[in-house]
Amino acid sequence: MTSRSLVILITALLVLVFAALNAAGAPVQLTKHGQPAATIVLAKEPTRVAQFAASELQHHLELISGAKLPIVADDTPVQGSRILVGESAATRALKLTSADFKPQEYLISLRPDTVVLIGRDKDERKPFSYTDPATFPDFYDEQATCHAVYDFLERYCGVRWYLPVELGTVFDSNPNLVVSGKDLRRAPAWKTRNQSIECQFPEDLCGDTIKAPTPTPVLPWREQLLFWHRMRIGGEPYQLNHSFYGYYDRFLKDHPDWFAQGYQGEPPQLCYTNPAVVQQVTQDANDYFDGKGVKPGAQAAGNYFALLPMDNNSYCQCPNCKPLVPAEATRGKGQFFSDRASNYVFGFVNQVARSVHQTHPDKWISAGAYLDYAYPPSNQKLEPNVTVQICLDARMVYARKVQANDKAILQAWVADSPTRPKFVWLYYCYPSLSAVGQQFRCFPGFFAHSLIKELAAYHQAGVRGIFYEPSYLAYGRRSAVLDQVECYLTWKLVDDPTLDGQKLYDEFFTRYYGAAAVPMRQLYEAIEQTYCNPANYPAVETHQTEAIAWGNLGTAKRMEKFGYLMRKATRLARTDLEKQRVALFEKGIYDYMVAGRQAWQKTQAGRASIMQTGKAPWL
Repeated sequence: MTSRSLVILITALLVLVFAALNAAGAPVQLTKHGQPAATIVLAKEPTRVAQFAASELQHHLELISGAKLPIVADDTPVQGSRILVGESAATRALKLTSADFKPQEYLISLRPDTVVLIGRDKDERKPFSYTDPATFPDFYDEQATCHAVYDFLERYCGVRWYLPVELGTVFDSNPNLVVSGKDLRRAPAWKTRNQSIECQFPEDLCGDTIKAPTPTPVLPWREQLLFWHRMRIGGEPYQLNHSFYGYYDRFLKDHPDWFAQGYQGEPPQLCYTNPAVVQQVTQDANDYFDGKGVKPGAQAAGNYFALLPMDNNSYCQCPNCKPLVPAEATRGKGQFFSDRASNYVFGFVNQVARSVHQTHPDKWISAGAYLDYAYPPSNQKLEPNVTVQICLDARMVYARKVQANDKAILQAWVADSPTRPKFVWLYYCYPSLSAVGQQFRCFPGFFAHSLIKELAAYHQAGVRGIFYEPSYLAYGRRSAVLDQVECYLTWKLVDDPTLDGQKLYDEFFTRYYGAAAVPMRQLYEAIEQTYCNPANYPAVETHQTEAIAWGNLGTAKRMEKFGYLMRKATRLARTDLEKQRVALFEKGIYDYMVAGRQAWQKTQAGRASIMQTGKAPWL
């Protein structure tokens, strides 16, 4: 072999080695002996998204290593490794710009002495402060660089967020942090990710406010916002909710014929066959898409304008409307979700959609599969510019008929509209206090194992977005622990359905509870199996009542078992964090259950006394 041939061969081998190194992701040292070994680099005039992402990265790397990495502009010389956050001169030198990425797409790339975290971001360069939540990106801003940072912290650094505040942040301390791994370029699988945040977390994360003289204070808004961002709430702007309540103030006085006929007092619905109603709704939609804003009571976001009737099924009785709503449903007969009014409601939706398509062919009408219009219409096809959000009782896993009907609804929409953009509205709020209109402590509705299967089915059905209602406490609060496992699984699996839900579940108990993991998992699963088993409920499928909660589910024998596992976990917890986490579950779940059963027993004793003496014991 000639010397020239040898040089060519060596050069080729080096190229292959370098390519292989890049494919595997070059190891990059970020901290050494608890001191910074890297610098976070931003543009000289960074976007607000990039600043937020850099602050989140700096905060978590300091938690892991004890080292606070400096954040500098890209015109500042740096020693050691670089972490490039968002677009900057440094990323442009690597031929990477924010505009290169699709909506919500981001890149994590490990190169020699360099980590690149970049994605599609909103080009907004307003002032930012990590201590001021008013300066954080909005949920529906393009902020893929933030997602790149969060994904990097999870996949490459081992961080997990199981609750708001640092009590719920899990990581392995490492003063000598070196990261490695393959490059990753991706976007969240479900394009819209949202849940009810109006009912905020209580300050203690589990505040039980039943019969309390004052509501539990709420957790500081900054801590709540940070958690939602870490869960990747947001994405593509989308909105659906009951959208015509504003019509009462706008039109009832001058146009009473626009409203449901045949009722005394305030009409319960609009007259959805009235041409003037169709014309007005069409005008409202066109005004929104023309940039004139959302009318009072209307629901719209981004490229979507919502059409959803009032939250009742008392429809117009005029000669045009009444024949369109039969006395009984064909599909979902006897269920809350049926098709009794599907032809009526979706006929109205179609009229508006056809008109809007003429003026705004690139926009969407969002409709809901809800109440007695949960199934697709049988007498017509929905217009191609209509999206549908399917409402499902995800948490009622013990109700076999309800679940069979939910499955039928989902399958009906897949068969009817295989390519139509579909969203789901999921009810995690049952058992719920405010939703069922009763004030009692419910039996916790754990359903992680069923949820993993449900989310996989939704993904297979082509669902692209989610909104869910969590378990509410009284007075507009929500417990972070009543849905802790379920919420975490939801956000992880809608972001990346290729993840193994069972592994996520297993990891939660191991990493979050540490030495107390085994009894805490046994306790969770004992409660879950009790809640999910149809044999533990009366024959009539219903949401929890106090009697079902503590007469059927939380029996004395089961509560004894739960108490044994709770005490065992308390004994096994070793570190301060493990003890605090077990104590939070004890306060927010076990003590809550004990109080619920005691209240029910007191009520039962009072009723027994009345039956025996004919007089209430408190008189």
